[in-house]
Amino acid sequence: MAPSAPDRRNTELAAAFVELRTALGRVLVGQDDAATGLTLALLAEQHAYLEGPPGCGKSELAAALAALSGARTHTLVFHRDIRETDLLGDVLLSRHRHRGHERLRRELIPGPLLQAEVALLEDLPRSPGEALGPLLRILAERHALGQTLPLESAVATGPLEQVEAPIDPLEPGQLDRFAVQLRLAGLLTGGLFDEAAVLLEREAARQPARSAVPSRTFTTADAPPRRAVMSTAIRNAAQRAAVALQVEPRTLDAYHRLLERLRQRTADESASGDRLMSDRSFSSAALRLVRAHAFLRGAPAAAPRDLGAIRYMVAHRLPDEVQEDFDHILEELLGDPPNVTMAETGAQMPGAQSQGDENSDGAAASSPASDSWIDDQADLPAPPSLFGQPPPPAQVDPLLRALVGRIERGRIDPDTDPGGQPRGYRPLRDLDELIDADLIEALLFAEGRLPGAPRTFERKRKSAGGAVAVLRDISASMAGRLTVWSSQVVLGILRVAARRRMRVGYVEFHHRALPHQVGGRLLHRSYSRLAEQAGQAKAVGQTNYEAPLRTALEGLRGGSGRNRHVVLLTDGLPIIGDTTVRRERQLARRLGVALHTVFLGNGDCPPVLDDISLETGGLRFCGRPLAGGGLRLEER
Repeated sequence: MAPSAPDRRNTELAAAFVELRTALGRVLVGQDDAATGLTLALLAEQHAYLEGPPGCGKSELAAALAALSGARTHTLVFHRDIRETDLLGDVLLSRHRHRGHERLRRELIPGPLLQAEVALLEDLPRSPGEALGPLLRILAERHALGQTLPLESAVATGPLEQVEAPIDPLEPGQLDRFAVQLRLAGLLTGGLFDEAAVLLEREAARQPARSAVPSRTFTTADAPPRRAVMSTAIRNAAQRAAVALQVEPRTLDAYHRLLERLRQRTADESASGDRLMSDRSFSSAALRLVRAHAFLRGAPAAAPRDLGAIRYMVAHRLPDEVQEDFDHILEELLGDPPNVTMAETGAQMPGAQSQGDENSDGAAASSPASDSWIDDQADLPAPPSLFGQPPPPAQVDPLLRALVGRIERGRIDPDTDPGGQPRGYRPLRDLDELIDADLIEALLFAEGRLPGAPRTFERKRKSAGGAVAVLRDISASMAGRLTVWSSQVVLGILRVAARRRMRVGYVEFHHRALPHQVGGRLLHRSYSRLAEQAGQAKAVGQTNYEAPLRTALEGLRGGSGRNRHVVLLTDGLPIIGDTTVRRERQLARRLGVALHTVFLGNGDCPPVLDDISLETGGLRFCGRPLAGGGLRLEER
């Protein structure tokens, strides 16, 4: 059935903003969340605050949003001497004659805030109170000097809240004027080394050749110019269509339950201090962002899955530990992984999902979350039978007890993490940390005038929830009892993960890796689906360690902390790929992922399994058949 004319029009309008998001993603490498958040802010006509260290691209991204959107733009660079007239304009007194008399005429020369459709506010925390107060009031009211402002969105930038910062950070009440709050991290400090390599290659390609004409100056202007991807009429029409989108009743119910869970988790993290989630301003802005997210999906109404857009609002409204677990909280609430963002390679095009997909999503959101949580009494599928008989038991308790100990230690202990909050200073250990060093000391160090190394921030955060990836060998040598026993090991690990709300990835492998994803993600909480899959494994092919380890580590790359684990179940030597998996061991050490190995069978354990575990701080277990036909796991 062909869509109606209004639906076709909305699809065309949404496509323009999808193109805007895709173009923003090309501006900066590794800042996809910021690009998505700014796109939603402009569509929902909300203000945004970008926070991050110098050089992470805050100003570049804000300027790109203005240029690509085709909006009338003004940039204000804040400093201690800025005045209210710099924001609103100057008053000009002029003389003119009227009936033989001279009079003074008072005229207002409109300033940036009276003309801009998208205003860029650079280094906002540097503003003095006498200018910041009127500015925040104008941003909230969209009205000044008796006239309505054309302002659609203001994008402000500021530094991270840091110890001994040279400027005072904004207070929570002031930050509340910005509905969208985004934290940007440097690629090196955030551990995004692949993205940093891409950026380095891009910058190297921009360098002029030695044989080039000396008079030619090579700048970023040699790259294709940023042209607007939409007109003002299309932008305003999309904004009106997005705000008019209906919100389903079940979405409102899920929204209230989400706020209740967030408030409860915030109360549990009382050490982080009081945070601001006001009922009036927060809820109004949140529903606008939810509608905008649904509009970009091409949905006829805002569904519960669109609540994922709220994650772009919580940078200063929730404790750090709750922010890091926001996606997990929402996933647990809805029962399926929410489609929160548009992918790095390009946004999801409106209309890409059929009406049938929408209906199925709604059913999942309104039904009990059977796939997102199972407790000790959950009915997991039974392991496969062996020649029609009940399977012999596998005594997996020693492995599970040891694994639980590692998991609980990771949940409690704060761990050094590049994406955490500054908790103090420590000496510089690597030049990659120079971007996070004290600015003055870094300058003195670069000039050779500092006796020692500069200080850098020590960032820490607790691991929340955690993740475990189970790699199961299903090569031909695993046929028979080994298939049954490995299924029992997988089911035991799933129970451990479910009781602790850990995300789980499941990868079967022979000569290649066979990851079992849900919603396009390797790590999720659909425990029952994985348990059912574990009981259907068929042994075939040869053994390859390299492919499954690479798959699991790539899936764990975006996490942080020590509470990330990989459990490798196998019965033999790898004969395909890199049999030493040297690169994978190095990647695991760099990511802080513990690789635990479990060898099943009567033969000698391959030495490579010991190397894998010892180098990454993992456990080493072996499973030996018992006289009665069962299996007992014991530590090697």
